Amino acid sequence: MNPIVVETVEQERWAERAADLTAAELNSALRTKPRATLAVSGGRSPKAYFRELSSREVAWDRITILQVDERVVPEGSDQRNLTDQIASFGDLDAHWLPLPVSASEDPKALKAFVEDLRGDAGNPPVIDVIHLGLGDDGHTASLVPGDPVLEERDHVIARTELYNGTHRLTLTEPVLSRAGMILWLVSGSNKAKPVQQLLSGDPSIPGSLVKAERQVLVATPDVFEADS
Repeated sequence: MNPIVVETVEQERWAERAADLTAAELNSALRTKPRATLAVSGGRSPKAYFRELSSREVAWDRITILQVDERVVPEGSDQRNLTDQIASFGDLDAHWLPLPVSASEDPKALKAFVEDLRGDAGNPPVIDVIHLGLGDDGHTASLVPGDPVLEERDHVIARTELYNGTHRLTLTEPVLSRAGMILWLVSGSNKAKPVQQLLSGDPSIPGSLVKAERQVLVATPDVFEADS
């Protein structure tokens, strides 16, 4: 794996810089193929990034947006990331491919999702840009410490054990590691320790499982100013 490229960006430009990097990568992909793919993570902090990205000049009708992971909770639950993700992007003419959490234990539904993804991203799927966050415990996507899903190598998506009270569906490590570009988006002094572990390749955290050749970390200065 090549070293992770680190960009330290002031908070007021953090989302803007991440959007610029993503748009450039998607546009580059569209120059060589009919469709490009973007996988996005949940949480509150990416909302500004999503809004910035939605204003960039990209042929959105040729973009498929999918989720990196999602909680297995009923549709309409405020724990579902999808509603906020779609709203944050605004009224784009992109194709959304949500994770099939309502049928997370139905092999046919999981297979149908994977077939749809392969139609846009190839077989095996190579997603052009995957946006990832990093938890305080070093987890990314829903690859969490100690979960058997960390060892999953045969499937595109997998269902986790309980984590903070819910099961999750998540893209697996091989899918993350095949990405054209991984965009790590991190802010806050509480992320100082896991970021240092990620940059050092510490095998004790799930984030270090991601072996994509091209990885960029866009972080706010407080990530590095805090004591680790």
